[in-house]
Amino acid sequence: MPEIIPNWHPAVVHFPIALAVTATLLLLLGRLRPANPTFTASGRLLVLGAAVSAGFAAALGWYAFQTVEHDGAGHLVMLSHRNWALAGTAGLIALAAWDGLRQRAERPSHAALLPIMLVLSAGLGVTGWLGGEMVYRHGIGVSASAFAGPEVAEPPAITPETVAETPAPAPGEHIHKDGKRHRH
Repeated sequence: MPEIIPNWHPAVVHFPIALAVTATLLLLLGRLRPANPTFTASGRLLVLGAAVSAGFAAALGWYAFQTVEHDGAGHLVMLSHRNWALAGTAGLIALAAWDGLRQRAERPSHAALLPIMLVLSAGLGVTGWLGGEMVYRHGIGVSASAFAGPEVAEPPAITPETVAETPAPAPGEHIHKDGKRHRH
């Protein structure tokens, strides 16, 4: 498995995003339904979970940042992703610590908790989008050799002559640049 997944950052980044968004939704429900304190209590607990998982994801992300191969264009996206991730992680940790102190003092959640979580959740969304850009647009962190099959000879060059000799695709079939045909 390690040869397919060169680092564990992509496997854990979904936890802080999911926990932060869920915490935000629960805090919003708690604001809309103040008679049911379970929503707010659950949201406050998930803020702590989001902060802990964000710290873990950031540590693994720092390792990935130092080790994955990338080009110049991908590096710019990596820097932006890193900056958004560190800001979001710091914000979540600070907010969880502040709210945790309020909980220890048996004080209710502060009115600013929900707006701050809305901003942090949006920031985590931007961070995730930039992470997707790194992988899907720039191929950063993707180990193509782990998915490669046995060595195959170069496909024959496609020339106007070979195109003229190639029969038209059957219904539902298409031909790729390398001359291979298949159906979906």
